[in-house]
Amino acid sequence: MHNRGGVSKETTERILKAIEELNYQPNLMASRLKSTKEYLLAVLLPKATADIPFWNEHIVGVTQAEKEISSFDVYTKVFYFDQNSKTSFQEQVDEIIGDTFDGVFMVPVFYEESVKLITDCKERGVPCLLFDTNIPDQNTTCFIGQNAYDSGFLAAELFSYCLPSDSCVLIVNIVQEHDNYLQFDQREEGFRAFFDQLPQPHSFELVKMESRQGMKEEFEDKLTKLIHANPRLKGIFTVNGVQHIAPIVEKQNLTGLTLIGYDIIPQTIHYLQNGIINFIISQQPKIQAYNGIKLLYENVLLKKQLNKNYYLPIDIVMKSNLKYYTK
Repeated sequence: MHNRGGVSKETTERILKAIEELNYQPNLMASRLKSTKEYLLAVLLPKATADIPFWNEHIVGVTQAEKEISSFDVYTKVFYFDQNSKTSFQEQVDEIIGDTFDGVFMVPVFYEESVKLITDCKERGVPCLLFDTNIPDQNTTCFIGQNAYDSGFLAAELFSYCLPSDSCVLIVNIVQEHDNYLQFDQREEGFRAFFDQLPQPHSFELVKMESRQGMKEEFEDKLTKLIHANPRLKGIFTVNGVQHIAPIVEKQNLTGLTLIGYDIIPQTIHYLQNGIINFIISQQPKIQAYNGIKLLYENVLLKKQLNKNYYLPIDIVMKSNLKYYTK
């Protein structure tokens, strides 16, 4: 089992066959008694704010996972950054590179800086797991999160059930100056793909609007005028930031709209409950972080070979089932 030599090939084959048939698993606790090594996993993620509380649930998941693996001397160290600041992200990347860790669990918000950390991990032979956002062109250990393309495709299918076939649907993206959220583009790509595969001809029309965060009044005016000028506009799909769209819909009394967005946070819960938001696609952030840390632990300690992608179920949350997704 330990490849220490002195065992014939025939005996080795019999032992390996027995291990496979009996589904033998090593006793990790017994193995740890022989070792005094502590393992430290670096966690790099945005700091939750009042405006973006989404990341709070990730910390809950990380903390819960650490409680379970700390008995094996495996611990986490969290590095927070401002998700709107490339400088903040770079500083935390440099801190991780300047220290020694047995594994890295990260949200790759800014591409070049993320590649820098991923490359450093490869050179050191340190496993690097991405979560929330994937970078497909980087050969990381694995990714855990939602399939963004499929979630967009699913959102489009929901609209097809809810809206007349001659409806116009607005795609909204609230962008940041340095956004590297590849999943936003993938959500839109999947959304458009659904309508592309419908039997032709069909009468659905898709239009897109982007806004810089912080330009609330200008965006509100632009959105309101667009809706009033287009009586066929019956749906709004937000690839991000639905909590910024819902207040406008409510304030301007924009009735007859189906609104779909992402993430169960206090703001979206409020607008889901009062009927402004119709559907929320949940990314299960707590489960995402919990499972991700457990995967990293299994790879580091158990030497388990991981799959390249671990996609979580795409949950559709409505007012009627919201209680199952909130505390």
